[in-house]
Amino acid sequence: MRLDRLDLVRYGKFTDRSLDFGATRPGKPDFHLVHGPNEAGKSTLFSAYLDLLFGIEKSSTYGFLHPYSLMRVGGLLSIGASQQEAYRLKRNQASLVTADDRPLPDGLFASVLGGMDRHAYRTMFSLDDESIEKGGEDILKSEGELGAMLFSASSGLSDMASALTGLKVEADEFYRPSGRKHGLSNLKAEIEALAAERKALDVAARDYGLLLRERDAAAIRLDAATAARTRLRGALVEVERSLGALPALRRLRALRAELAAFDLGESPPPGWRSLLGELAREEAEIAARTEHLDRERHRNGDERDALPEDDAILHAEADILALSGSALEARFRTAGMDLAAREADRDRLEATMADALAALTLAPDTDPADLVLPVGLADRLMKRLSRRATLSERAGTAKREHADAQKALEALDGDAGAFEGEAGTDAALQTTLATALRAARANDLSGRLRAARRLAAVAGQEAENAMAHLLPWDGTPEALRRLAVPAAGDVDALRKRSEVAAEALRRQQEQIAGASLDVASARAKLDALLAVTGAVSDEQTERLRAARDAAWHAHRARLDASTADAFETAMRDDDRAAELRLRNADRLSEIRLHERAGAEASARLAVLMEEAGRLEQGQRDVEADIAALAGGLGLAESLSPAEVLAWLERRTAALEAADDLARCRVEANLVGAEAQALSERLAPMLGVDATEIPFDELLVLAEDRLEALRASHAARLAAADALERAQADVEARRLAAEEAAADLLAWQQDWNADVAGTWLASDAAGDDPERLAALLPALQALAQNIERKGELDYRIAAMRRDQQDYADRARGLAERLGEPFDANDCLSVVAALARRLADARSTRERREAIDQTLARLAEEAGALEERRAVLAARLSEIFTFLGCDTLAEAAGLLEAYRQRDDVLSHVADAARSLVEQMHTDTVDEAEALLAAVDGDQLQAEKADLAVQLDALDSEVQEHHLARVRAEEALAKVAGSDAAAALEERRRTALIELAEKSRRYLATRAGIMAAEQALRLYRERHRSAMMQRASDTFRDITGGEYAGLSTVLEKDGEFLVVNAAAGGSKLAKDLSKGTRFQLYLALRVAGYHEIAASREIVPFIADDIMETFDDRRALNTLRVMGDMAMGGQVIYLTHHQHLRDLAREACPDVTIHEL
Repeated sequence: MRLDRLDLVRYGKFTDRSLDFGATRPGKPDFHLVHGPNEAGKSTLFSAYLDLLFGIEKSSTYGFLHPYSLMRVGGLLSIGASQQEAYRLKRNQASLVTADDRPLPDGLFASVLGGMDRHAYRTMFSLDDESIEKGGEDILKSEGELGAMLFSASSGLSDMASALTGLKVEADEFYRPSGRKHGLSNLKAEIEALAAERKALDVAARDYGLLLRERDAAAIRLDAATAARTRLRGALVEVERSLGALPALRRLRALRAELAAFDLGESPPPGWRSLLGELAREEAEIAARTEHLDRERHRNGDERDALPEDDAILHAEADILALSGSALEARFRTAGMDLAAREADRDRLEATMADALAALTLAPDTDPADLVLPVGLADRLMKRLSRRATLSERAGTAKREHADAQKALEALDGDAGAFEGEAGTDAALQTTLATALRAARANDLSGRLRAARRLAAVAGQEAENAMAHLLPWDGTPEALRRLAVPAAGDVDALRKRSEVAAEALRRQQEQIAGASLDVASARAKLDALLAVTGAVSDEQTERLRAARDAAWHAHRARLDASTADAFETAMRDDDRAAELRLRNADRLSEIRLHERAGAEASARLAVLMEEAGRLEQGQRDVEADIAALAGGLGLAESLSPAEVLAWLERRTAALEAADDLARCRVEANLVGAEAQALSERLAPMLGVDATEIPFDELLVLAEDRLEALRASHAARLAAADALERAQADVEARRLAAEEAAADLLAWQQDWNADVAGTWLASDAAGDDPERLAALLPALQALAQNIERKGELDYRIAAMRRDQQDYADRARGLAERLGEPFDANDCLSVVAALARRLADARSTRERREAIDQTLARLAEEAGALEERRAVLAARLSEIFTFLGCDTLAEAAGLLEAYRQRDDVLSHVADAARSLVEQMHTDTVDEAEALLAAVDGDQLQAEKADLAVQLDALDSEVQEHHLARVRAEEALAKVAGSDAAAALEERRRTALIELAEKSRRYLATRAGIMAAEQALRLYRERHRSAMMQRASDTFRDITGGEYAGLSTVLEKDGEFLVVNAAAGGSKLAKDLSKGTRFQLYLALRVAGYHEIAASREIVPFIADDIMETFDDRRALNTLRVMGDMAMGGQVIYLTHHQHLRDLAREACPDVTIHEL
């Protein structure tokens, strides 16, 4: 698609403004640069083009001059091989029209836009400072069509990337490590809730059956009461329907009686009532119009007869018009006003010319024309005179400069001899000092000496600190090195034994605490159960049974009252215990269970206590081994293995610090020896004692001495060079003086050749240059005055001819028409003739207008006769049908027919309402049903039914409440099948959890594999668009960046910019200008990518190079020129320098000025 012309008919600040882009030029780039100052309308053009394609925006900011209803923008577009002229209006629908406002389909541009909307087009191919950045960020996020193409290989992997994103979302919905709410946690919570609900469900079967029977009975009672209420409501509805229909029946009967009172035939057509009023108005209008026409005919006829005639003046109309107001009359008027002034000007010029001759000391009778110079000579002579002053000044200046240069040469000859005696000695000393200092700097001897001494001091401090960290051990590094220490592995093994023993004892104590808690809990539960039930335990039962048997044996042996009482008491205690155990037979198993749990917990506690004692002994053995190890090293025996290991590490660090100190001292001694040797070498050269000055100060003295020697040498060289230059300057000044004198002589020869044969060559002119310079302006002024006098003579003669011609023609007309003529006032004579002609023409025009009016009135009279005939025919038809003779009678009859029709309509409405209320097919059936009905009886029946219905409503509510309560009770004890259902749901949830877990793991593994494969494939098969974007970015930046690449990370693929000097950056780390250049390169690559697959659309940009320097702007314009070989490119700017850069980048660019 191409924009051939953009028409801003009524848009923004523009009205009927067009911008013509012309036709395409084969083989030439279609590149257009629109230039204009700020507020010239470039942004308006930018928005207008988008509004033409996609419609004017609902709240457009460009309706400030023209209202929304009048906004119109259009143009001529080439789509494929055809051209289409289209215009866009501010409408919600059918806003695209042709030049003559015929509608065009809204999808006219859809085929070439390829599904792009306004936002997508702005993001890709319509850029300004805002959209280039926002759209570029979207592209880097892989959003939009360009983003998908950019981060895809050539085989179309953008769909695969989208699919992987969908799979990631699906997997995260099931499980996300950083999230709390996901599918896995929901399933786990559901399984735990089902298990808890299943555990809480425990109901007896007889309770379930009882509740089930109560619910069924309540449901039966509710159904019966509901059915009775439904029947009662039906009866009540029938009664209410009959009561409601009685007023409608009475109204129907009244309307039928009213209808019987009318005695009329068939109804006339429905439109006659309104037609009758129109016919009455028509009759009155025809009568009034006829009377008006008669009056107008008589008035116009009388006026025409009274108009005068002047044929003579009308026959001379052409001659009068040719003179009055003509160009000749205008010249006549001008001559009358200007002739005297022109003659006065001529007299003043003649006086001025006489004064000029006197100023030149010439005779008054001298002909001024003899003094006039040839054309162009005066200017040429003035230029020569101005050049002579320059040549004279130049010759004098050259002569003075030659003398000054000679004096300077003589002075420099004396200075050069002062340096000749010192050259040899200073050169040798300078060489020796430079060699020694270069050697010192090459080895960095001063820095090495300072560094060695500083390192030795630091090493000494570190060694001292390391030995201090070994306290309470005390000794020298040699004694520390000779100390016998155990292997680190032995100490570490001992540490691990201590930690294992401590951890085992800790866990054992935790188990003992838990077992003690279990023993106490079992005893407490047993005691509480026995207290609640009153039963006795098996142990107590055995004790009571044993006491009863002992009492029995004692009683048998003695058979006295005391033993009998004792046996009775024991017997009663045993019987009471047996009775309690029998009464709580269902709880005996629970009591025995708690007794067994308490016994098991006590036994487990005893075993754990025994094991704890063994572990404590093992820990004491490890502590004894540690104390022996620490004592062997001279350390406190209370140290732990970790502390012993830490001390051994500090010992190693102290030995390393001692070794570093020794090495630093050796290095410092070696560097000091080098410095001493260099000091002894430099001291004789500087005349100082090496033992009294530090090494650094000695180097500074040597450098100062070397700089002084170099400065002296440079001064000698400068003096010799200045002498050489002074000699050359003297020679150059001499040649310049000779050349200036020659130029002055040549000027005089040229002057003499120019003035030869003119008055300036005569003796009267003289040869003084200053006099000649003063004469030339006077001669030029004299020539101009001669020319002006000739012009005035011509104009004065022409004015006199115009006056005579006008007077002759005016006299002829006056004599022809019988008008008086005044030769001194010709204008008044012609004006009187013109007024007479105007009066005659006005009379003629009025007569013609009256004739046209009379003809029009005749035509209107004929038309009125036709209307009168039509009116009579229509009235005759109405009067015949109604049987009357006047319009008033007809109106009364039509009103009666209308009233009868209204009653008929009301009868039909009442009958229809009655049928609807009674639910019958015909009105006769409804009337039959209501014939034997008594209203009072129906009212009583309605009241009785309402009372019965209220009672049934209360009964239904009670039965419903009973059933709901029974269902709630039943729901709480849902029967034995509820537990199975809950268990089944829990197992189903477990199966679902397992399946989804397997699917999640498979999906995650597949995503990882696909991303790895996708990354490898993209590395091998990077898309053509990425390559083109990389090349374009390199071209725009002038090779400062090598190109683009991508990096695949867990969150997606990122664009990386590679610098030519090495290194890489993300887009966000670039400067704003470079980032904009990257975003533009992506658009250019997308432009070429889309152009290769379908018809391309125009690329338009609005001052996006604000942040570009001139070099990158030039490169960008070259890129746009290449783009324009495949499609239209339009760039809007207010920068003058971009116009020049555009011509340099693309000589075939078309510049448009706003």
